[in-house]
Amino acid sequence: MISPSAWELVQTARIATLVCFPPVLMYRIWRVARYPTSIPAVAAAAFGIWVWFLTLLFTEPVWSAMPPRMHAVWMGGWALVGIAGCLQIFVIGISRDVSPIWIRRGMCATFAVTAVVFVAVGVFATRSHVLVTSEDVQTLSNALVNGGDRAAVTASVLSSGFLVGVLVQLAWVGFRHADRTPVGTGLGLLAIAAVLELVAFVCGGIWRPLSGGGPFIGGDYGLLLQILPGCVGVVTMIVGFAWPPVLLHIRARRDLRRLWPLHDVLVRIFPGLSPPADTRIRMSDLVFECVAHVHDGLTVLARIRQVPFGSEALVPGGLPQRASAVSYWLVGKHIPGFSCQWLRAPDGVSDEDWALAIADGFRRYGGVLIAGPVRQHLASVEA
Repeated sequence: MISPSAWELVQTARIATLVCFPPVLMYRIWRVARYPTSIPAVAAAAFGIWVWFLTLLFTEPVWSAMPPRMHAVWMGGWALVGIAGCLQIFVIGISRDVSPIWIRRGMCATFAVTAVVFVAVGVFATRSHVLVTSEDVQTLSNALVNGGDRAAVTASVLSSGFLVGVLVQLAWVGFRHADRTPVGTGLGLLAIAAVLELVAFVCGGIWRPLSGGGPFIGGDYGLLLQILPGCVGVVTMIVGFAWPPVLLHIRARRDLRRLWPLHDVLVRIFPGLSPPADTRIRMSDLVFECVAHVHDGLTVLARIRQVPFGSEALVPGGLPQRASAVSYWLVGKHIPGFSCQWLRAPDGVSDEDWALAIADGFRRYGGVLIAGPVRQHLASVEA
């Protein structure tokens, strides 16, 4: 049975969710509508909207205005089935080693299975005398915790079992793709959250109704095993969903600040490098475009300065040494034996890291291009 103090804590968490979530959800909806997006991003936004809707649904003013049968189906498992459907779509979207055809088939199968489970849970929930006759949310919650009648148990086990199956997939895919990148870290957090929620729903959503309200483990530890993993899992899942976009946005802003000085100088000299700005482009894609502009600008600048394609001088192999030399050449200094081969990224270095290293050196050396041919070209452009 849920104690009054625990129920007050639930009410406080519900109010905090209703107040704090709308700005975040509106921002995510705006991002999905404005920018090119992916299936996982849409599924994550749908998951957040569904959770906020459920939080609003279970508030006393909204709940009291609903008929008893709606109380029964939402408490009986519709809430969990909707969450499971959103997570299943997310799992399909993050599967990197599958074809688009398989993804479309998986989406269709997910919608079909979710609809069937929705109908089945609704049928069993409306046949439950306990769920239909109990109007208060706390009374309904206690009835489910204590087992309820056979129809309520069937609805609870069916919805919880569907969610458990999805959580197993989320944990498997998340741990497979977890790494140190922002997306990999987010997937790792989601996998940990899935394991925690798996424990909570197996104990509270399947075992407890089947055992007539008995805990998975006797004493206070059984209730703790049900509540603690669930609470920690919810927080971890929220962090896992928010981690990749937040960290990628922060990293993109930092990289743009490093690239802008060199990028602006090159675009001012060679306006054709930068096409008209697309207002719908994401910041991470903007970094990619700036890197491409920098590389193209270096190539054109080398042609204007009549830099030879190759020379007998040894090209520095390390990233710091070669980037420093290229930056020194950018500001108009003479580098003996400098050639176009120096403008290539060292082995094992990505184009983005190479452009960022050059931009850092250019800013460190003053951030001004000085050379006769460049001045002449700039004068012709401005004229």
